[in-house]
Amino acid sequence: MRAIIFLLFVILVFLIIRFTLNRIIEIRAKNAPVKQEESETPSLKESEAMVQCALCSVHLPQSIAYFDGKDTFCSEGHMQAFQDKSTEP
Repeated sequence: MRAIIFLLFVILVFLIIRFTLNRIIEIRAKNAPVKQEESETPSLKESEAMVQCALCSVHLPQSIAYFDGKDTFCSEGHMQAFQDKSTEP
């Protein structure tokens, strides 16, 4: 009879400890700060339109491309070279 009571007591202590530790883990996870990696790189999750350079045919994101009103270019040098090439007789 004593063995059964002792076993029930051990099980009760085990369950109380486990419940307490689970609550601590839940509270810490809920109050954990946002990771810096996720907040610093939102642009990686969003897609961006790609454009092609009119001179060398390289594809690049639209946000860093040069636009002369008609064509897109990968650099100012290519934009100038394309304009010089198109104005030659």
